[in-house]
Amino acid sequence: MPSYLLFNDQYKISYKYIKRSKKTVVFLHGLFSDKRGTKSQYLANYCRKKNYSFLCFDFRGHGMSSGNFTDYGVGDWYKDLCNVIKSLKIKNIILIGSSMGGWVAMLYALRFPKKVKKLIGIAPAPDFTTNLVMKELTKIEKKKIKMNKIVEKKVNKDFTYKYSPKLFLNSKKHLIKNINKVYKGEVILFHGSEDITVPYNYNNKFFRNKNFPMLINITIRKADHSMSDSLSLRTISSFI
Repeated sequence: MPSYLLFNDQYKISYKYIKRSKKTVVFLHGLFSDKRGTKSQYLANYCRKKNYSFLCFDFRGHGMSSGNFTDYGVGDWYKDLCNVIKSLKIKNIILIGSSMGGWVAMLYALRFPKKVKKLIGIAPAPDFTTNLVMKELTKIEKKKIKMNKIVEKKVNKDFTYKYSPKLFLNSKKHLIKNINKVYKGEVILFHGSEDITVPYNYNNKFFRNKNFPMLINITIRKADHSMSDSLSLRTISSFI
């Protein structure tokens, strides 16, 4: 049975918390994903073996948590992380974020540096709404966003991305490039050489370690954006 946290009597967050040692690995999933993904399951099993505590949850509009995806943006998902950590009184955090979750993880580390012992990004996509998605939209699609309409982009026969005005407007207030804070802890960002969603050189191009002076970039050959292959998972977990 899933566990839930209720906030302000308005929305609920579905989460999984394995309480073991004082050190807690907190995993944040990516856009359109949820806590039941391959990486989350692998990390949960890894933490059990190492006797680490492990926490993952579904952002609002994802998985088993409340809400529709098109009603939220990165700022809302950042609040979800803050609320979950506060409610469960999580400390000594090793924060791992995948894709969009990497952006949220970076926000938290910059704003609460003393709470995060280590930051790990898996194909992290900070500021992706501005630097990646908006640049891929056509003029007509951009006009739809300005007219407060949802833009749908078909990825394959089974899945369609839905980009809402809220995603862009809400997220614009939380761009990493506009934050004049520094996280001095250990930061490891993993990238896949075959990633066509977030290019392996993306973070070097846009950030150049301004906010994260201890940042190390590691590229895993033949890995794609999901980084759910066995080599990627073994490599990532070895740095926890």
